[in-house]
Order: sequence, then C-alpha cells, then structure tokens
Amino acid sequence: MAKQAVKTVQDEPRQHELALPDWMKGDIGKGAENIGRDDLETPRLKLIQALSPELQANDELRAGDFFHTAAEHVFRGPFRVVPLYMDKRYILWNPRDSGGGILARADDGVHWNPPNAAFNVKLDRKDGGQAVTWKTANTVQQSRLAEWGSTNPNDANSAPAATQMINYVFAFPDFHDLMPAVFTFQRSAVKYGRRFNTKIKTLTMSTPLFGLVFEMASFVDRNKVSQEFHSPLIKGMGRVQEEALYREYKTQHEMFAKAGLTIRDVEGLQDEAAPDDKHLDDQDNVQY
Repeated sequence: MAKQAVKTVQDEPRQHELALPDWMKGDIGKGAENIGRDDLETPRLKLIQALSPELQANDELRAGDFFHTAAEHVFRGPFRVVPLYMDKRYILWNPRDSGGGILARADDGVHWNPPNAAFNVKLDRKDGGQAVTWKTANTVQQSRLAEWGSTNPNDANSAPAATQMINYVFAFPDFHDLMPAVFTFQRSAVKYGRRFNTKIKTLTMSTPLFGLVFEMASFVDRNKVSQEFHSPLIKGMGRVQEEALYREYKTQHEMFAKAGLTIRDVEGLQDEAAPDDKHLDDQDNVQY
C-alpha cells in the first residue's frame, strides 16, 4: 500500500481553502442542514509512538508528532491549542491476548455500565496469564478496579484493571479549518493529565476554560526499565485575544457541555502504543 502524504504544521497556509469567493459567501452552511450533532464524530488528536500503526501509512509522520485523525494533519513541534471541554471516564478492557474489546465502561467517570457484573478473564502473558475474575460493583470506587493491584488480585504490584481516561477537546487557533479534536491522557500520560487538570483548575479561577491558550509539544520520556516513549508537554500561553474567536469557542463549549463527548472510535484506544503499565515510574502509581 502506498503511503499517504500528510500535512504538517509547517505547511504554508492553504489560502485557496480559506479565501472564500464573494459569490459563495451567501451560501455558507447550506447543504448540511440535516447533519446534527449526533451524526458527527469528534476527531482525535493522537500522540504518535514508535509502534503506532499510522507510521506505516503516512510517509512524513514520525514518533513524537501529533496527528489529527480527521484532517490527517500533522503537528510537528510546538503548536497552540484552546481547551473547549473536559471529561474523564474509565474502561475495563478484555485482555488483548483474549481478543480485546470493552467489557464495561464508566463514561461519567463514576458508574459502571454494566454494574455489578463479573467477568472471568485470562490475563495477558505479560501479566502472568492467570485466570481471574473482575467485578464492576455499582461505581468505579466501590469496585476498586482503578487501583493498583486489581489486574491480578494475587499481585499487589499489578496495574489497575480499569484504564482511566482524561479527555480534552482542543481547538486550534492557528488552524481555523481544523475541527476541534479530543486528546486522551491515559496509561503513562495520566499523570500529565492530572497535572494539566491542576493547572486548569487554577487558571479558571480568573479565566474561562475556553479562553485559555496553551502550547502543546512532546518529549522523550522513560519508565523505570528505560523504555522510551513520547509524552505530552503543555504550557500556558495566555488568553484568547480575539472576541469573535472567544465567542466561537464559548459556543462550542456549550454544545459539548449540553450533549457530552462522544468518542466514536474509543475501541481503538486499547491498542494505542504505550509502555507496559507495570513498568511505569513509581510516581505514576499515586492515586489522586
């Protein structure tokens, strides 16, 4: 299969797409009246790792890049984002060696669906290969499946059975033609998601979430067995300066706040390349 060409953050602005002819401006929005929010898929912003399958399909893509899945746009190097919406959730995955897939989920970050269910699973070889039973209870906290030692009840150092996901929908103020996309902090990146949450909580005491501008990049990270992977690096860059842009972001925030976030390809998150959970640094084990 031939590799696809990709657009990078260094590309020249696509003026032929942005400069709409005067004779077309009166028809903006027409033709899509029957497409509602339930018909839309929120694209994902993926941090590419050395084993990411996208590397096989895209010629210019490399580990450490961020990839906008809908536009096939590559961000290489720092780029600006504005957070529009945040949610957190948990997923209980069937072990990969047994076929993978979702066993249960807590999309509100609290309640399991299905609740009070028991799943007899065989752990992956890397986790010991034993047969164990996971029980969801009513809530994530009651089930204790998000705590360390829950993958293998006989191993207190085993990773959490349930994967925590911190999702942020980002807009791209320097790329107005790109749809907002969701970036997921999970596994090794969860600790950075929590730190970002702390920064957001502090900054929103004086500025609305959708009025904040951040610079996003990646860096080479390592776990305690010296496996290398890429992690997100986010730093504050001030506030949105254009009133029209701010109002647009406010409207988008209100849409997500009302309807919630639907990640239609959430099943693909299980296979995203990431270091082995059991080899994460000790600081990753801290429960907040």
